[in-house]
Order: sequence, then structure tokens, then C-alpha cells
Amino acid sequence: MKSLILGLMLTATSVVAFAQGNIPEQSKAPYAAMQKLAPMVGTWSLTMEYSSDDGTTWQKAPRAEVQFSYQLKNLMLGEKPLDESSTSFQTASFYSYDQYRKTYRIAVLDDTWGIMDIYEGSIENGVLVATNLKSGTTFPMDKNISRAFRLNINITDSPERRMEIEKSDDGGKSWQPNFNLIYTKK
Repeated sequence: MKSLILGLMLTATSVVAFAQGNIPEQSKAPYAAMQKLAPMVGTWSLTMEYSSDDGTTWQKAPRAEVQFSYQLKNLMLGEKPLDESSTSFQTASFYSYDQYRKTYRIAVLDDTWGIMDIYEGSIENGVLVATNLKSGTTFPMDKNISRAFRLNINITDSPERRMEIEKSDDGGKSWQPNFNLIYTKK
């Protein structure tokens, strides 16, 4: 019981500290890292293109609206579709920063296969580059091939930004274009 009361008191103190802009020491590094993703916050119109032939031709999916918002005292950024009743392929994503391993993590869950992919990566020249190679959450293509993905997420402050998703069927030795996501600010 004492542990529960102490936990509630610490939680309340932490919430007040964040609200007043006084970030607890243990939260400063992940908070600062997550603020680098601030240009992603907001409501966006999303157009997705898919290529089944390594980028030679592209098919467009129906336009969708998504929202990015901070959660958990700005230590997590979530992306969710605004029309979950849509019959087109959709995902929800959760971004965080691991201050001990100095890496961003992205958990992506889709509404078709129900697979949660875990990506890890870093920001390089205004682009968050992350793969699911380390986590092993690759997509089984057949009994001998697992498809990995590399996300290239433009996080610069712009009314339009892109996420290019590449695929690899050889464990990351080579990468080919697979999806383009174009986000337009609402």
C-alpha cells in the first residue's frame, strides 16, 4: 500500500513538473530527442504509393487522414488514422527514444496482418532512418525469405513531407523502393 501511495505521489509530482516546464532529470534526454520530431505533429492528408516492381511503377492507395500527437508527457509520438472504418490498408505508429542505447524506436501495427514491426534508427540530415533488422520483426515472404523494411522519414518543418519505405529480401545487403507516403499538412 505504501508503494502504491508513493507511486501515485511521484506520478503526480512528475505531471506537475512537466506542466510547469520543469522536466525531471531522467526525462531530459528522451524529451529533447522527441522534440526533434515536433514537425510531424498535427493532422495530415496521406497519399500512399506502392511498388511491386522495385520502383518501376507505382499504384496509389486512397487518400487518408492521419494525426500525429504527443503522449506520455511528450515522451512518445503517436500516429493514428482518423477514419478507422476505412477498408484500405492502415497502420498506427508509436515513436520513442531510448536514451540508454541512443536510438529511436518505432512500433508500427497494421490493420490487415496484425503484425507489430519494431524499428530502430537515428536522425541523419533531417531524416529519421530506421530498420526492423535488429528486432527481427521481418515479414515472411516464403519459408526461405523474410522481408525487412527501412523507413526514411523526412522530419523537416514543411507543409509536405515524405516517408520512403524500402524493402530488403537479403537481410539488408540491398534495398529497393516499396512504398512512398506523402503527408500534406491540413
